[in-house]
Amino acid sequence: MYVLLQNPRQLKKLQHSPELIKSAVEELLRYDSPVQYSRRVASEDIEFGGFTMRKSDMVIPIIGAANRDPSQFANPHELDITRTENKHLAFGLGSHFCLGAYLSRVESELAILRLVDHFPKLKLETQKAEYRNSAGFRGLESLMLTF
Repeated sequence: MYVLLQNPRQLKKLQHSPELIKSAVEELLRYDSPVQYSRRVASEDIEFGGFTMRKSDMVIPIIGAANRDPSQFANPHELDITRTENKHLAFGLGSHFCLGAYLSRVESELAILRLVDHFPKLKLETQKAEYRNSAGFRGLESLMLTF
């Protein structure tokens, strides 16, 4: 909601076209992923992007940066709830894909739709929100709103 309220044109699109909720949730996950990085251990020697990682090296993929990769996403720093090509990594990938992804998506869709429907004049009370003190998980400490 914080990101939507910071992007009033996108919020209005969703209010006028609630059928966009699925692509809106995917875009919100891409734009401001709740998990910003992960840790992995290389299972074999591999060269990637001109760097060699050796078996057992710790690798820390930065998910938030990958979700803003201009080679993957057109206009990656813009929120676009109509984005259709959205292969974000907010829930991981492959064997590391989040088991709760489906439930999270459904809960997000329901919560966001209810808020935009029941509170059409919802506004941020403050332009600067405080985030929890956590490097890996991005989440607000609180969100002050008026409605």
